[in-house]
Amino acid sequence: MRTTLSQILLLVGKDLRIEARSRQTLGLVITLGLLIVVVLGLGLGAEAAKGYSAMAVLWVAYLFSGVLCFEKTMAVERHEGAMAGLLLAPVDRGVIYLSKLIANLLMMLAVALVVTPAGVLFFSFDLSAAPLSFALIMGLGMLGVAAVGTLFAAVVSSTRLAGGLLAMVVFPVVLPVVIASTQLMLGIFRDGKELGGTGLAVLIAFDVIFVTVSWLVFEWILEP
Repeated sequence: MRTTLSQILLLVGKDLRIEARSRQTLGLVITLGLLIVVVLGLGLGAEAAKGYSAMAVLWVAYLFSGVLCFEKTMAVERHEGAMAGLLLAPVDRGVIYLSKLIANLLMMLAVALVVTPAGVLFFSFDLSAAPLSFALIMGLGMLGVAAVGTLFAAVVSSTRLAGGLLAMVVFPVVLPVVIASTQLMLGIFRDGKELGGTGLAVLIAFDVIFVTVSWLVFEWILEP
């Protein structure tokens, strides 16, 4: 168990160090997220771009930024045969998946730290009623998205249409997570409900299913 954990941390650290040196992926996805918020806000108009519209717009920004993160982190491994070397190392493929999942999730959260305040200000969305509930729901939602995105990024990374194809396969699969998290937040911020109940259980169940299935399938789809 200790060896597995150390391997995961080592691989996550490798991905984060590569990003810290290049500073390309985070800068690109943060810019994309901010542009999505601004463009959709202006497109919705002054009246529509207020309040609860922020939830849907933020999810659009998270999803497109996340897909770009998944594509870039997997492309690093495909560069100059790095994936082949990683597969030859005495590391279980499940460890590779979990390390990629954690790295992708951390980058999505980093994007959210910048994009969310921008969306809140642009849409005049009041988070003060339940900021911790918002963070928990979005965190759980991003976990489900990252689980599916990491799996499919490995599937399509070797194709020429990696970026477009990745979005096409990830978005329909993660739709239940987006719907569940959005309904939870509407219940809290619009209807004044407490966090919990069936909605939260459904969101957690989706996360558990997505992470478990992706971890089990990853070993069979990963190719050098």
